[in-house]
Amino acid sequence: MRNSRYRFSRLVMVVAAIVFFGVGCYAIAQPEAHLAQLGLAANDQAVWTQLFMGVILLGLAIHQTTTSRYAADPAFRRAALLSILIHVALAFVMYIAPGETTRIRWSVISVNGAFAFLYLVTLPIKSIGYHEEKVS
Repeated sequence: MRNSRYRFSRLVMVVAAIVFFGVGCYAIAQPEAHLAQLGLAANDQAVWTQLFMGVILLGLAIHQTTTSRYAADPAFRRAALLSILIHVALAFVMYIAPGETTRIRWSVISVNGAFAFLYLVTLPIKSIGYHEEKVS
């Protein structure tokens, strides 16, 4: 949206959608390798869960892309606030997950923490060039 107060936050959501889409595709294409990189054991249940998570991430990526582009400011603000909670929760769950700690796991924790931080920083920023409508 050109005349949006949340222009920077919308950009953060698009980048998060791209990351979620890539991770979702990888989790569907190579679930065993994805589990190994996260330091988790690959059994039938874990592989199925990884496939399911990949599908969920693809849906979330498409939803975030659509929301960042077409949602009005109040709806977008609510979606961005929810995204903060989601990214913090994903980082926390990955931190307490069983299995060995790997660099990829720390990367997932860091990226989710960074997205939550970016939302927190960009939501209060008034976009340059934003024109508020006059109240009569």
